[in-house]
Amino acid sequence: MAATEDHGRDTSTAATSKLHLFDTPLVEHHEFDEGSETNGLSPDRTDSLQDTPQLKRHEEPTLLEIFLDLFFAANYEVFGENHHVTNHARFQAYVGYFCLLWLTWFIVALYDVRFVTDSIFARAMRAVQLGVLVGFTVITPKFDTTDQEAQTMRTTSIILSVSRFSLSAEYFCTLWSLRRFKTVRTPLLIQGSLHVVSAAILLGIAFIFQEDEHSYAFMAWYFVAGFEALASLLLSNVSPTFGLTETHLMKRLTLMTVMILGASICEVAKSVVTIVKNPDAWDSRTIGLVTAAIATIYFIFLVYFDWIRSGYHLQPLRLQIWTALHFPFNLALVLLLQAVQQYVIWGKLVGQFNKALDIAYPLDDPSIINNSTTSASVAAALNHSVADFLGNYPASIEGTWDTINEAIRNVSEVPDSFWPEFRRLDALGSSLTDLQKSLDGLTGDAKAALTTIMTSATTLAVTMANALFGSFGVKVDSEIIKKNPNAPKAVKGGGFQFQVQEAAWNLYRLAFAYGYISCGCAIILMVLLTLVARKRRYTAWQIARLIIISALGLGVGLTATLWFNDDRFEDFLARSWVLPTITIVWAVILIITHINGQGTQRCASYFEKRFQHSQVFMAREKFSRERNVEK
Repeated sequence: MAATEDHGRDTSTAATSKLHLFDTPLVEHHEFDEGSETNGLSPDRTDSLQDTPQLKRHEEPTLLEIFLDLFFAANYEVFGENHHVTNHARFQAYVGYFCLLWLTWFIVALYDVRFVTDSIFARAMRAVQLGVLVGFTVITPKFDTTDQEAQTMRTTSIILSVSRFSLSAEYFCTLWSLRRFKTVRTPLLIQGSLHVVSAAILLGIAFIFQEDEHSYAFMAWYFVAGFEALASLLLSNVSPTFGLTETHLMKRLTLMTVMILGASICEVAKSVVTIVKNPDAWDSRTIGLVTAAIATIYFIFLVYFDWIRSGYHLQPLRLQIWTALHFPFNLALVLLLQAVQQYVIWGKLVGQFNKALDIAYPLDDPSIINNSTTSASVAAALNHSVADFLGNYPASIEGTWDTINEAIRNVSEVPDSFWPEFRRLDALGSSLTDLQKSLDGLTGDAKAALTTIMTSATTLAVTMANALFGSFGVKVDSEIIKKNPNAPKAVKGGGFQFQVQEAAWNLYRLAFAYGYISCGCAIILMVLLTLVARKRRYTAWQIARLIIISALGLGVGLTATLWFNDDRFEDFLARSWVLPTITIVWAVILIITHINGQGTQRCASYFEKRFQHSQVFMAREKFSRERNVEK
């Protein structure tokens, strides 16, 4: 009976018994035969015991559950690698995919923590769920609810339907196993029927999607999955058998959070590989970015687990709220970690981008601009520098060299007589911005020549930057071509190159915005999680600490409002503080977490005692003076 003590919690070692076709979630020897445990109990009490089954409970997730969680993490990682967020539509698809994946995993996890068994049938049903996760991987490359592909949308509906049919079969099998217990019949019947209805709806949606037609029927995926998850969670209030308090659900959710963090480390490692494949990889900027990324993930891990040390079992209402909060928390965490990966790449790109600008505008170099300068010599110097740059960062965009050759040819056609005038203008400053100011003081041929130089330099800088972005995996030209197949033909004046450049920077802007917003949301949601999970009363310092951390989260989220101020926004993105700022915030949260406030209390107590002693001393002095006066 040692294996069934502690309210049926399974503490025995792995059994070596034969694997059966079906197994019951009931604790072994759960019988109330005449002359056994019912002796001395009233008939009503005996009936109550017989109507409430004692189920097997596990302190830790089983290997089968962990294996399913690993599939989830692998799925999320594959999707993040193949479905880069390049615009708002793909961002929506990314969020939608994760929501479907998480909710599907969650309703399966709810069954596992309540009724998990090890039998041939249970393993077969888990194989089906693993197949569902493989199906999620299959739809990854073409999953886009904005630009819909009918076959992908149908496949998604069928995959979701199969998952629900499999889950309903498990609930009905459990219902048959526990059919003699009246208190669980109705909840199990409701739960199984819920999944049957959901499966039927999802299967029906598959026939709505048609080729070359956009349908909003996909919204039903989220409504159905969300309703299933919420209803399954609330059913825990109907019957003690469905209760989650004595289960290991909290450990499943924390394990999933750890796997999300682990998958993000893999993504950061891939970003590092992308960086080191290119020249000038390891410099102080790269080391700082990688350190900041890994430190951010580690700090999040430490803060998360430091805040749930109070235990893994909560009261029913607290547990339900804590569980429900994990959905938006995991979503915010996924978006934050996706942004961190982007910040590593873009932090390096910003540094290399400045080199492209220097090459495109070498006209402050005395070896190029001197008394013997001609347009042909300047064009030759530009051609040599650009060729060296593209040798390190090969261009992948169609028509790149045509655009470059046109820009260099325009420079070569500038009259040689202009270069002495240019040397005089260059004394005002060597940047394109400074030259722009010089245009106001020029007229005629000089103004036209300077305009040509500025336009050519800008075109070269943009073209080289696009090659640089492509080498670091930032490829947005396909999205532009998809919308406008004739766009690559806009070679003259670098029209297509400028479109690609704008789309690439928009990607960075978007990553900044959702990264900072999700960071703020993750911090605030983590505060809510610790408020729900805490079992003891808060001290004044602990309340102040949570207020400070919440303010930090709010501040980080509001930083994204830089989006609405173009000048400050561009200035902040051009600096190397986008990622370190987030790292510092999490470091501060970690430090504040381990400041217990006792030092402050000791100081307050010390000054209070000093104040009291001074008051006593002053009273004694006053009394002594009064006595002296009387004498």
